[in-house]
Amino acid sequence: MNQSVPSPSTPPPPPAPYSHGVRCYPAHLVVFLLGELERRGVPARLALAGSGIGTEEIRVASTRFSVLQMQAVLRNAIAYAPSISLQVGTCFNASACGIFGFALLSSPSRIALLQTVLKYNRLIDPLTTMRYAGSGGWAKWEFEPNLACAPTDPLYQFIIELKMSCFKSMTRDLYGEGFEFNSIRLRFSAPPHACDYMELFNCDIFFEQERNEIVFNEIQTVKQRPEADAITHAMLLELCEQSLQKMTRNATAAGAVQTILLGCAGAFPNIDEIAQELAVNARTLRRRLEAEGTTYSEILSRHRMQLALSYLKTSGLSNNEIAARLGYSDATNFRRAFVSWAGAPPSHYRPSKND
Repeated sequence: MNQSVPSPSTPPPPPAPYSHGVRCYPAHLVVFLLGELERRGVPARLALAGSGIGTEEIRVASTRFSVLQMQAVLRNAIAYAPSISLQVGTCFNASACGIFGFALLSSPSRIALLQTVLKYNRLIDPLTTMRYAGSGGWAKWEFEPNLACAPTDPLYQFIIELKMSCFKSMTRDLYGEGFEFNSIRLRFSAPPHACDYMELFNCDIFFEQERNEIVFNEIQTVKQRPEADAITHAMLLELCEQSLQKMTRNATAAGAVQTILLGCAGAFPNIDEIAQELAVNARTLRRRLEAEGTTYSEILSRHRMQLALSYLKTSGLSNNEIAARLGYSDATNFRRAFVSWAGAPPSHYRPSKND
């Protein structure tokens, strides 16, 4: 008997196409996410809707995703199964991370492992920034999404839950089943599935805190791993460096601009400020964008509409408030621009269907 497809808690993505940025990240995360969604009755075509990736393409090992495409798939997952992030993260292990994972396993010392994580984590995870601190025998990892979303946005919570559960799986591979967390602090409010946190992490959980962080006893990280080998580690670091350089070379000007905008909330930089961030002059940036068939104005317009979708689906803000946040003079101009882009009025994407 066919399993019924769960109804999404928010409307599906708009049919209008948008730029997906630079496709340079492996599909590990998306593959695990699709697998868990399919087990819950959500077919891949719905999970990939609006991402620009087809169901056949996801089966090809060389397929790469951009940050924007990952964001589209995560939004779909939130619509159909908001608490799925904790389960997906537990599917991760070091070997699933390719050369980066094997570089971690072969690290000859605690310091070498930390340096590898901090420098090369973005080979597999462009969605979060990680920071490490240790003092008095205690250590902590801090996590923060790279996307411009507030702790009240379901996407923010989903990314942090995903990262924490991945971290749990990775510590198991690196330090053994006995590795324990002392506490977890999170910036967002307790979700409906908060009871799952205790079952998975088995430590004190604190919500509405200043930072997202996992605290643990640092002595647990000095354990010698049987896979540790300085020569193998050095060879794998060379491969990680080559991959990182290739990723940088393959980045387009449009993708670089989109990456900067993803980290902006509220006030958007002008093209001169973007150029300064990229260490080029504005004229050079304009030429590069024109060669790629786009302009800064077009990229910014698409980005504003993506933010508008996020506000409409999750924030409860009025059209006037959204217009002000996105730099439109009034709600009428915002609505006109949105309809032109999405092919439907803002009310179509509100959970309540009220404009």
